[in-house]
Amino acid sequence: MSATRKPSAVYDGISVQTAANFFVGNSKRWQLHTGNPPAVVEELDWECVSPFGSVRNVIVVDENGQPVFDRPEYRESPNVNVVVWGMEPDGTVRLAVVSQPRPHADNPFLEPGAACDPVTFGQIVMGFNKRKVLGDDAVDQYESVEDTAARETAEESGAKVIRNIEVPHVPWHNPNPTFCATWSDLLFVEVDLDALEEFRSTRNEPIFKAEFVTVRELLRRIAEGRGPNGELYRMCTANSAWMIFFATHPELLIY
Repeated sequence: MSATRKPSAVYDGISVQTAANFFVGNSKRWQLHTGNPPAVVEELDWECVSPFGSVRNVIVVDENGQPVFDRPEYRESPNVNVVVWGMEPDGTVRLAVVSQPRPHADNPFLEPGAACDPVTFGQIVMGFNKRKVLGDDAVDQYESVEDTAARETAEESGAKVIRNIEVPHVPWHNPNPTFCATWSDLLFVEVDLDALEEFRSTRNEPIFKAEFVTVRELLRRIAEGRGPNGELYRMCTANSAWMIFFATHPELLIY
């Protein structure tokens, strides 16, 4: 079974020849470049950190501890992925869709890497756990997962009355395990559709709009890949969360 290790730990556990072949004579290794013109960071271990997460270099090793290949490992701070939904008196199910630009994504209709405006996605509610500073000692305390889901639901969807917060079986979500080591908490939040406020965008949260759409409309947008304003329904995190929601509640897959 393979696993990941810090480069320095791998280096200390292999032969001199293997180390020379992998760390020196291996043009396929990932390198960290800094400055202009770029200079290669020579340290075995490197890490880029922020309050929201970190990126560091790790090496995949085989069952004998021998290096196979390396790759950056991304870790996110605690966060939630939330499927927000509600039911009208006549039984119509509506799900929250947030239209949000994601500046890091290339425009798939252009050449990879081409300059483009931020690509807007149709997505679920999501966000980071918020630290609270309590008392004179300024001790950081995390919100509960449910509190984070409730806050993000109100902030991003405009729903002010929550009827139920459900934690599904295996309540975690990994955006891409090929490079992301951490998991988001996955929750389903049922809201009162009669208690919605108009979404107000802020500079800190570049969301274009939030809306509640029927199951039929959501599935149509996912199938076609685009929404009425050109937003793309191809964010794997969002589509996966919606699929898990409907797999958990097939009785709500009504349209």
